Amino acid sequence: MNQSFYDYYQKYAEATPEKVLLRIDDTVITYGEFMQKTAHFGSAMKKLGIQPDDKIGLVMPNSTAWYLVFWSAVRIGAQPVPIDPQSGSLELSRLLPATTVKTLFIADKYRNNDIIKAVSALVPEQFCMKKVICFADENLIPQDENFISAENFLKEYASDTCEIYQPDETHTMSLACTSGSTGTPKILSVPSYGFLTTQRDMGDYLEFTSDDVMMLGMTLYHQGGFGMGLQMTLKGGTVLYQPQFNPISFLETVQKYKINIIQLTSTLAKVLLSTPDFEKYDLSSVRICYFAGEVLPKEIADTFVKKLGIRVINIIGSSETCTMVVWDSAKDGDSDPSDFRKLPFTEFRVIDEKHQDVAEGQTGELCIHTEGVITDYFGNPELSAEKILQDEQGRRWFCTGDLVNKLPDGVVRFAGRSKRIIKRGGNLVHAEEVEACLLTHPKIAAAAVTDEPHPVIGQQIVAYIQPKGEERITRGELARYFDGKLSAYKVPDKVVLVEEIPKDIGKIQFKYLRKKEYK
Repeated sequence: MNQSFYDYYQKYAEATPEKVLLRIDDTVITYGEFMQKTAHFGSAMKKLGIQPDDKIGLVMPNSTAWYLVFWSAVRIGAQPVPIDPQSGSLELSRLLPATTVKTLFIADKYRNNDIIKAVSALVPEQFCMKKVICFADENLIPQDENFISAENFLKEYASDTCEIYQPDETHTMSLACTSGSTGTPKILSVPSYGFLTTQRDMGDYLEFTSDDVMMLGMTLYHQGGFGMGLQMTLKGGTVLYQPQFNPISFLETVQKYKINIIQLTSTLAKVLLSTPDFEKYDLSSVRICYFAGEVLPKEIADTFVKKLGIRVINIIGSSETCTMVVWDSAKDGDSDPSDFRKLPFTEFRVIDEKHQDVAEGQTGELCIHTEGVITDYFGNPELSAEKILQDEQGRRWFCTGDLVNKLPDGVVRFAGRSKRIIKRGGNLVHAEEVEACLLTHPKIAAAAVTDEPHPVIGQQIVAYIQPKGEERITRGELARYFDGKLSAYKVPDKVVLVEEIPKDIGKIQFKYLRKKEYK
């Protein structure tokens, strides 16, 4: 019989029940508490009528409550559905029916989003939800039979025992939502056994141990931030998240708890490196900095490797595949961080539009096989057939949309996302390449590049820039900075200065870029 996640958690709970599994600010869950509390929540879910394969929505920011709800659903064989806590009523009105969520767990708010208000705006009759369970003060919860506080939910429904569901190889662990701001949401069916296998194998590759402590910059609701944390907990180690990213508290926490592994994006790394008195923080315990989610400029990688003495792991990952290919400073020397090779447990092809392998030196789409490749896009057979291929051995391959150049010796060089190519006149511009150059500018704290329609050149390049402090950056200054670094046609046509690039603890949220609060 295949192992399940709970085989690992139960083993660690019996061996080291007082060991901290998860810490978010000053709130912790030990391995022993994890088993007890998931039994409590899981039994309550079952008494409410939740059965295996039923969908349970989570609209909550990083919290120990999020973690317990997610794993309690897994414990009873139900499928948790993490949803961006920034989602408003319009987004939820698309996501909830599309995922067939039966029960919803929510926080009261996240940043400027009033989650309770957004959920209350929905028409209950449109959804087949049993309950909306709120982690909020009683006075904030609507006086409605559909809503109940988490405290009352447990009082009314919970018991102390709950059997652990044993999934087979075909079982879907969870549904991951990767889109939903416009159009049809993309909902991923994450395979239980495959997801466990890939996260365990990546933890093996990185030589994580039960003595390690890892701090992550990405969110729990995001498949990457959640999965990277699993690579540590499957070894019996400790993971830390922040409710919202704050560079000073991040550095203070690394110093206080002697963190061994940190996970960042390029943007977050630049924010950390720009923190006043950065050099005064003791980062000597950190041996690995784990990058994902954005292009990693060589200048930033070199700072961590050569100045701080920290091993850098840069991956191209995907919610559809888990980890795919890697650049590892300990093994790949002084090559560019955008030059990737396969991991021991992954395979890749570089293919053309007809799904044929391209020749060495040519650019094509990266196609990946791992055990963790999704089984399908839930409720969308057309997209599933387009993106998920099956070989003669019955293995699933995912067409990633990542464009790479096929180099000698099994190396691929990342060029950009096919959907982020900007067609500027007769030239194709990869937004990621422009972002990577912008991030090296000394006056820029964060940047996001997108496009806008243009009557003459088709599409123009728009750079949203978060300056450092009171700095002001003009297009002319950027043109001078780009001179000799990138082609002149890659200079942004339009520069928009913003107080903050909208991120969700790491990953740029492009769907919020043009909202008024970022003008």
